[in-house]
Amino acid sequence: MPIEEAIIEQLRLRGPCCLDDVATSLPDFSWAQVFLAVDRMSRKGGVLYYRLGSSTYQIALRSQMVESSSTSGQKAPTTGGVMTIPPAAA
Repeated sequence: MPIEEAIIEQLRLRGPCCLDDVATSLPDFSWAQVFLAVDRMSRKGGVLYYRLGSSTYQIALRSQMVESSSTSGQKAPTTGGVMTIPPAAA
């Protein structure tokens, strides 16, 4: 299974979680491979990640962030704490 699919599957099963937890749950891939895949996915807009601490990042599918905010009655999170990376120029 390609790494992006494996990450999406983990996030669908677990919901938003820490990057380290996703990397640990995918023993066929290194932490660096997971990080780079999450970075690519973030650039494409499918995944959001934000910093929880000095070296802790939480990641979630964009759809999970929209669903959780609509079901809780709260507004969707702003980009205040979310790291979004613009697509690279073609």
